[in-house]
Amino acid sequence: MSRGHLRHLRLSQSTSCRGQTTLAGLAIALVLLTAVTTTSVVLADQALVDATGDPLEQRHAESAASALVTDSPLAISDGTVSAERVNQTNASKLASAIPALRGTDFRVVVDGDVVATRGDIENTTGTTATRGVGLVSTRSGQISFAIDNDSRGSLDGRTDQLRIDVDQANGTTVRAVTVNDRVVLHRPTGIEGTHTVNVSTHADPTVGVEATGPAPAGQVTVSATIIERRPTRVEVTVDA
Repeated sequence: MSRGHLRHLRLSQSTSCRGQTTLAGLAIALVLLTAVTTTSVVLADQALVDATGDPLEQRHAESAASALVTDSPLAISDGTVSAERVNQTNASKLASAIPALRGTDFRVVVDGDVVATRGDIENTTGTTATRGVGLVSTRSGQISFAIDNDSRGSLDGRTDQLRIDVDQANGTTVRAVTVNDRVVLHRPTGIEGTHTVNVSTHADPTVGVEATGPAPAGQVTVSATIIERRPTRVEVTVDA
């Protein structure tokens, strides 16, 4: 065999060995990378569990918090709860309506007040989830004003419906009633008695009357259920 052939054979064997070594090294590197990645994921998951506590308990708390402000005995619409319903609720009603609260100890707090508790749950136990909501409460409102040439009166608070009672004196004809300068009642022959009208909740209602007569007189009484809404938080703690 010539020297050229021997040199070519040695070069081929050397290249083959280096290729096999490179492939083996790459395989080992991939195994090590996979092991490191897997370990990192496990450590990250463990850190998340350590940060949030029991993951099952966390899911129960988050699910219950979402249900409380969207579909529960407290909610009147998504993100809005009724103060009246909050005052009337209890742990049995909430557990019956919200699956995440069944079979667990829990505490529900609305606007800083505990409204329902079941089981032996302490401030230092369990997992807590919170949601921001609008808290709606209602109260009665009423005003009266005399009928004259510039008759009007304003309710302090917003509502969606007014009850307007017109008591016009002899010789006086109330032809129109306005709310925030919009005509809501109109009768050329005169408006008397009690009438219910729907109004916008975007502003406090100012009621006015347009009356005719030598000396317009009488009285208008306006009553309504005033709707008040303010932001607050709903908090639920679950000890599963």
